[in-house]
Amino acid sequence: MHRKWWLYLFLLVIVLMMGGNFWQIKDIKKKEEVLPPMNTSLITPTPASPSVTPTSTPKPLSFAEMNKLYGPCAYVPVIMYHHIQVAQVAKEQGYSSLNLDTQSFRRQMEHLKSRGYNTILPGDLNAFFDEGRALPSKPVMVTFDDGYADNGDYAFPILRELGMKGVIFLATGLMQNERYLSWSKISEMGGTGSIYFGNHTWSHMNVGRDREIVKKEISTADTQLSERGLNKDKVFAYPYGLENGSARELLSGMGYKLAFTTKHGTVQCKVQRLSL
Repeated sequence: MHRKWWLYLFLLVIVLMMGGNFWQIKDIKKKEEVLPPMNTSLITPTPASPSVTPTSTPKPLSFAEMNKLYGPCAYVPVIMYHHIQVAQVAKEQGYSSLNLDTQSFRRQMEHLKSRGYNTILPGDLNAFFDEGRALPSKPVMVTFDDGYADNGDYAFPILRELGMKGVIFLATGLMQNERYLSWSKISEMGGTGSIYFGNHTWSHMNVGRDREIVKKEISTADTQLSERGLNKDKVFAYPYGLENGSARELLSGMGYKLAFTTKHGTVQCKVQRLSL
């Protein structure tokens, strides 16, 4: 009996020790569960191992495929510029990255003309989409964003001399300010019929902002343009090239027929007319 008592005591001690460790483990787990989430931005990710079977790059749609899905379509390169200014002046004023030297711009326009390209305006593309009117051979659209004064001082005379046309998208609230076009200059250029002026919002705002703010930006610019007899074909260019479904819906509701992004590509299609 004496030996059994010690045996029972020994077994009880072992059970208590195991029970203590069990509760300790559960307690640690509970503490781990309430730790704050780790800031994974500070962790350098481990490069993923290459897949045994590489994922293939989707094959671009052919013109025929695009025409069937989104047509009618047309091959129309749309070239975008910002500043056209003497390189040294652009450097001194701090906008070299958005500038093309005046002589380079002239050479580019001469290059297009010598190879038989014909500059078109937004109304030509609308007529193609909506009326089936044929575009000229090798159509191209030459565009300028924001409405800088040098577009009128340098780009416009070069285009006029070469008998070419251009489109300037105005952030209308910036006009009359330093380095931007004046309304009188805009009227002068628009009166020639060779320069078309489109909507680029009132303050060059990203259309990803609050819907009501974006609506006000687009509609304010639309009003300022229409009051001056401009943008009759309802054309828009997204600031920074950024678009979204909400902005497309707003533009459609305001009667806009064309809207340009900065997506790469040269095929313009009717179904994609608000994200060209």
